[in-house]
Amino acid sequence: MKGKLLTFTGLMVAGIFTNHLYAQDYQSFTVQSGFNADVIANGVGPSASSTNSDVDGVNYAFISRDFQLTASSTTLTYGLPVNGIISSAVASTSGLTYQLGSYSANNSLRLQNAGDNGTLQFSNPLSASVVYMLATGGSGDCTVDATVNFTDNTSQTFTGVAISDWYGGSSYAIQGIGRINKTNDNLESGSGTNPRLYQLPLTIDATNQSKVVKSVTVTKTGTGGIPNIFGFSANAFNPCGSPTNIMATTTMTGATLSWTAPASGAPASGYQYYYSTSSTPPTAATTPTGSVTSGTSVNLGNSLTTGQTYYFWVRSNCGGSSQSFWRMTQFTPGQISATYTAGDINTKYESSSSVSTTSTTNCPGTLSITIPSGYKVQSTDVTYNMTTAGNGWMAEQRSLLVCTTNGNTEAALSAGSGSSTGTYSYSRTGLTIANDLTGTVNYELRAWRTYGGSDCNADYNKVDNGTYTVTVTLQPASALATNEVSTKGNERIAYPNPFADILYLEKAENVKKAVVTDPSGVVVKTFENPSSELFLGGAKSGMYILTLTMKDGSVKSMKTIKK
Repeated sequence: MKGKLLTFTGLMVAGIFTNHLYAQDYQSFTVQSGFNADVIANGVGPSASSTNSDVDGVNYAFISRDFQLTASSTTLTYGLPVNGIISSAVASTSGLTYQLGSYSANNSLRLQNAGDNGTLQFSNPLSASVVYMLATGGSGDCTVDATVNFTDNTSQTFTGVAISDWYGGSSYAIQGIGRINKTNDNLESGSGTNPRLYQLPLTIDATNQSKVVKSVTVTKTGTGGIPNIFGFSANAFNPCGSPTNIMATTTMTGATLSWTAPASGAPASGYQYYYSTSSTPPTAATTPTGSVTSGTSVNLGNSLTTGQTYYFWVRSNCGGSSQSFWRMTQFTPGQISATYTAGDINTKYESSSSVSTTSTTNCPGTLSITIPSGYKVQSTDVTYNMTTAGNGWMAEQRSLLVCTTNGNTEAALSAGSGSSTGTYSYSRTGLTIANDLTGTVNYELRAWRTYGGSDCNADYNKVDNGTYTVTVTLQPASALATNEVSTKGNERIAYPNPFADILYLEKAENVKKAVVTDPSGVVVKTFENPSSELFLGGAKSGMYILTLTMKDGSVKSMKTIKK
C-alpha cells in the first residue's frame, strides 16, 4: 500500500501561507566574474569543443537546448534554456528567476576538492532580505560554506550549506535538463526529471538587510560530490515599487505590452521601457528605449520580425534618480495558441515498461490550429498540468505530444516526479514536430498512468481542464528577399548582401547596438556601440537577421546571407 507524505505537504502549505505575508521583489544577480569552468555544452559540434570541464568528475556535462552534435542532428526537447533564464520551480518563490552565465564562456564555480573556494562578483549589487543560490552536486551530495560580502566590506557567513546530488534531490529550481558524456557524446534525457539544479536560501540578518550585497564567496567543506554554483538571486528592496503582470499581445509583426501599476500606486513620472532581441538585461545605467508618461501600456509598432523572440523590460520612474527594478517578459510576434476546454483529459493505464513514444491511447486531448495564409509553422510549444486523484502519484504520470497531421511525435516521453499526490506542471518549447506545415494543423496529447485501474479514466491521474495549451510560432511560408528591411522606404542599413566575413553598417554613428541572430532567434553575436564593420568570420554560411537598436530608440532590422 502506498504511503502519503501528509506531514510534508502540511509544512509546504504553512510555508507558502507565511511567505504571502511579505512583499516579494525578486531580482537576479548578474555575475561579472568568478566562474572557473564551462560545464554546459552548446551549439553545433562535439561537447568537448564547447566545454572545458565536467559537472561530476566522471565526464558528464550539462547541455543547452541548442546543442547539436552535427547540423543535421535532431533538435533537443530537453536541456537548459537557450537564453540562460531559469524560472524557479520552487512554489514558495513564484516569479524568482536566475540568469546563467554565457554558455560560450565559464559558467560554473566548480569546487572539486575540500578547501577549494571562489568568489562570484556581481555587476548589479542589491540590498536583500534573502539571497538564493543556484547550485548542484556532481557525483553525490556535498556541503559548502557561503559568505555574503557587502559593499561596506562586512560579511555574513553561512556554514554547512547542503547541496543535493544532481539526481533526485528536492527543492529544485529546474529539473529534467539532461546531460551528455563528454568522452563519447552520448546524450541522456534524464526521463524528464533529472538532472536538477537546486535553490538554496541564505537568509540575511535583519541588521544586514540595509547593506548592499556585492559578491558571494563559496568554499567546499568535507568530502562528497563536486559543488557547482551557477548563479544567485535575491528578495531585494527598493522604495520605488515595480510594475507587475506584464503581458504581450502580438500580431504577425507587432506587439502591445501592458502591465499593472505597483501596489503603492502609479509612479510620479510614469514608466520607462527597454526591448531587445538579446536576453542580456538592462542595468540601472541602461538608456531606456522609450517612456510612458500616462497609462500602463505601449505599442511597439508593426516593424518587428515574425518568429523572432524579443525581450521587454519595464520599470517605474518615481522621479529624479529613483527608479524601480526592471521587470521582464518575452514575446514572439506571429504566435497562435489554442487551449483545450472540453473537460479533464483521462489517462490510460499502461505499465511503465510498455509505454513508449509509439504508444497510443483511446482518450487523447485533441487541438487544431489554423495557420494564416502565407505562413508556416516554425516551432511548437506545449503546456499543461496533470493532477493526481485517489491513490495516484505524480511520478506515475507519462505524456506525449503528437502532431497527427504528419504523424510526428516528441522524441521522448515526459514524466512527473514525486511519490505523493499533487499537481505537476509540464512545459516544453521549441518542438519541431509540426515544422513547415500550413493550413489546419492537428495535435494530440496522449496521457498515461503507470498505476491504478485499467484503460482510460481520471480516477488516479488526469490532465486538468483548461491547462493544455499548444502555441505555434510562425514564419513566412516562402523566403523573403534577403535585403528586406523593417524600415520605411528603401533605406539600406547594412551591405553587402550577401556578404563574406564583414557586414558594413550605414550611419554606424547612430547605432547603439547591433545584434545578429539566426532564423530561430539564437543570438550569434552582439555589438555594443559598433563601428561601421561587423566581423562575422566565425559564423557558418546561411541566413541571419541583423537588428539595430538606434540611439534615438528606434529598431531596424534586415535579413542577410553569409556566403
